Amino acid sequence: MTTQDIDIENTELENSEEIEDTELDEQQEEERYVPRKKRKLAKKIFVVIALCFCAYAAFTIIYDKAEIARLRAEKAEITKQIDEEKAQNDEYSRMLDSGEKEYMKKIAIDKLGYAYPEERRFYIVNQNK
Repeated sequence: MTTQDIDIENTELENSEEIEDTELDEQQEEERYVPRKKRKLAKKIFVVIALCFCAYAAFTIIYDKAEIARLRAEKAEITKQIDEEKAQNDEYSRMLDSGEKEYMKKIAIDKLGYAYPEERRFYIVNQNK
């Protein structure tokens, strides 16, 4: 082999190494870009999940506040009814303590629908005739 042949072989080897290096560089660059794409996709997925969570949390908070307001209104209504019933019970207790037995009998018969054991009651069904 001559020196010229050796130089040509060396040049060919260097060229083939450069081609391999270039191919390796391209592969490494592609490998670098793939994780970046995956990172971008992961970031997008994370943002979508975070937005969904925020929307769910906001909906839950609003719904709970509305439910609390509804329950407070219901509580106020029930408290009002309790106060009315307590006032009525106090009225009945006062009447019982005063000894107004005839008045209590009238209330029991008229308002509460009580009757004596052997008593027959007749009710008018149609009052318009």
